[in-house]
Amino acid sequence: MASISAAAKATSAAFAHKKELAAAAPQQQRLSAGASSRRARAGRVRAVATPTRAPRSPASTGSVKSPMTTTEKILARASERASLEPGENVWVDVDVLMTHDVCGPGTIGIFKQEFGEDAKVWDREKVVIIPDHYIFTSDERANRNVDILRDFCEEQKIKYFYDIKDLSDFRANPDYKGVCHIALAQEGHCRPGEVLLGTDSHTCNAGAFGQFATGIGNTDAGFVMGTGKALLKVCKHVKLLPDGI
Repeated sequence: MASISAAAKATSAAFAHKKELAAAAPQQQRLSAGASSRRARAGRVRAVATPTRAPRSPASTGSVKSPMTTTEKILARASERASLEPGENVWVDVDVLMTHDVCGPGTIGIFKQEFGEDAKVWDREKVVIIPDHYIFTSDERANRNVDILRDFCEEQKIKYFYDIKDLSDFRANPDYKGVCHIALAQEGHCRPGEVLLGTDSHTCNAGAFGQFATGIGNTDAGFVMGTGKALLKVCKHVKLLPDGI
């Protein structure tokens, strides 16, 4: 009888264990299904909506009916005019102003004289200053020109100041870019359709990049530095017909 009773108890315990397993199975299935679902969601690539952009208003030069040269089109855009003709004087918005260690101190002096000692440039990211003429001389007065540029750029927080400090090792000067006209192009300051003015007669080199570029004097540059505008005369155009070599 004792053996029968023990067997019955064992059978009853096994049956109870099976019932517990059966009762727990749905819960395990739900947990397993939930984990599988989470893994599936984690592995699925989610679609990202493209950020909405504000509609771009048409340029004022879009309604131009009369033919114009490239220079006239660029100056028309910069002056918010529908059309221009040679000989007109127009106020244009300047995209980039460049100065260097020859004319920079004079430009800065006029800027401070006319706008005040504490005045700020119209846009610290549109003024490009490049010392490149006097950097290899030991002349104290020439070196003073470069010091004036350094002080001004620090004061105004000019973003694009390509300085050189260690003349013994060019690799120690990552900001130095060489001749100003080369630096303007290599550093991305020459862009098609824009107006670039510089205190150097060779600034017109930048016209090769499809922009209007020309040299200006210290007085004009000082005014541009404070306002971002310049009064320019629309130049006459000349047609060149090469014949032979």
